[in-house]
Amino acid sequence: MSAIPVRMLNELIYCERLYHLMHVQGLFEANADTVEGAAQHQRAERRRRPSDVGVEELWPQPVQSLHLGDAVLGIVGNLDTIRVDENGEWQPVEAKHASAPSGGRSFVIRTWTLSGDAWPNDQIQLCAQGLLLRANGLPCNSGQLYYRGNRKRVTIEFTQDLIEATLWCVARAHELENQPMPQPLVDSDKCFRCSLNAICLPDETNYVNDKVDDVRDIVPKRADLGVLYVSEPGTHLGKNGYELVVVAPEGTRSSIPLKDIAHIALFGNIQVSTQLLHYLMEKGVTVSFLTAGGRLVGQTHNLITKNTHVRRAQFVKFEDNDTCLLLARAVVRAKILNQRTLLRRNAKESTLSLLRDLGDLARATSTADSLATLRGIEGMAAKLYFSGFPSMLRSSMSLDGDIIMSGRNRRPPKDPVNAMLSFAYSLLVRDVSTAIAAVGLDPMFGFYHAAEPGRPALALDLMEPFRALIADSVVIRSLNTNEIQLHDFYIGADSCNLKTAARKRFLQAYERRMHDTVTHPIFGYKLSYRRMLELEARILSRYLMGDIALYSPIVTR
Repeated sequence: MSAIPVRMLNELIYCERLYHLMHVQGLFEANADTVEGAAQHQRAERRRRPSDVGVEELWPQPVQSLHLGDAVLGIVGNLDTIRVDENGEWQPVEAKHASAPSGGRSFVIRTWTLSGDAWPNDQIQLCAQGLLLRANGLPCNSGQLYYRGNRKRVTIEFTQDLIEATLWCVARAHELENQPMPQPLVDSDKCFRCSLNAICLPDETNYVNDKVDDVRDIVPKRADLGVLYVSEPGTHLGKNGYELVVVAPEGTRSSIPLKDIAHIALFGNIQVSTQLLHYLMEKGVTVSFLTAGGRLVGQTHNLITKNTHVRRAQFVKFEDNDTCLLLARAVVRAKILNQRTLLRRNAKESTLSLLRDLGDLARATSTADSLATLRGIEGMAAKLYFSGFPSMLRSSMSLDGDIIMSGRNRRPPKDPVNAMLSFAYSLLVRDVSTAIAAVGLDPMFGFYHAAEPGRPALALDLMEPFRALIADSVVIRSLNTNEIQLHDFYIGADSCNLKTAARKRFLQAYERRMHDTVTHPIFGYKLSYRRMLELEARILSRYLMGDIALYSPIVTR
């Protein structure tokens, strides 16, 4: 039996699903409240009251915090601040970012009555600290809570009811370690202030499972942080304090606050210091290494120790042929329908027969009896779609009198449009791989694309519905607005590539698309495409873990 950190008892009383996500699956996401709470805790340490002494002043050896555990109780915890009263009894002191309740009514947990002057989850955490002090031979009958929100200090007596409620909470925590993730709260106001609401997806899960009629706008619309692209050969990246330092080949230096970076993409011969890589991995910032042409080579991130439960479910479910076929039908259908929608919206000439044929192929996916049959349907749809792709281009660019695209070709691409498509798909597979890793899934093991060395099969699976929505859309817009023109390409006998300046403009166009907010066709709220990729990966993980009964990839209307 593993020991439960006492801080997790607070999360369990607040929400059992939150406890499971944080303790059992090892997931955490900071929000404004958690960041401000941590900052306030640091400021409080610098302004400690005379009656509140750090444990290093009470313990024989100098320590920053007192780490206690007890095998009988089955809990461990850090006590940062302790108060010793006039009777020589020890009191754990906890400071909270929120405001204290108004009081006047007691809280009831099962059959136990707790004080109404402090929130019950805070009382449980504080009492667990007191029980640890007792178990280690230190007298302790009460503790103190300080609520910064309304500057209220509350003394909590460790009554028999509170002790019994705390012991029940510990036992419940151990039970949940070996149980499936609890279902989310229904229409609870707690979800709005929870830092894990974008991971938990309470309303989305309840909506898919037919427990609620609509979805509240809880998930953040877009990520506040940015993506750094570095493509000039010989550039060096390093770290200076809390800034990322970029040193160009000619020696010029520029800096970017590390707190503003969500991802770094390096193209070709770029040098990165070990200190910077260590910091980025510690903070969960992924670095993608791509060839100068844009092919994804690999990524660095921290150890994939979080959410082993979902990866175990992934490996088990993707060995089942029926599950793979069910998921593959869904993503291929979504891909074809999204291609059809892009043609319907952008084609400048009549494509009625083409739209009809694509619709028929999308419907045919539901009766495909094998992955091989499905790949055949996907191939026929791709041939039709790319035959109509030039009709979506308003540009007057031509190459030796011919259209700048003749079907889909690659490795290497032989015309400007295919060069842009290949580059955009490389960027998209990088973003999907990053989203998959953030969720805890393995991007290399998929349900549709065959597993091959070096191929991120699951990333390729999940990106299929987004090819037309993101990558193809960026190419069409860049050409139709003349942001990219014919002179922006190196055109050879057997290959075609974007020039350096045009590549930078195309990256900017791609990022604009990723930051565009669109209405999710199932949940009805708006969010950016980058957020939507992560949401799609999380919905798949919920399906794999049995949290929802159906996985439905995004289909634009």
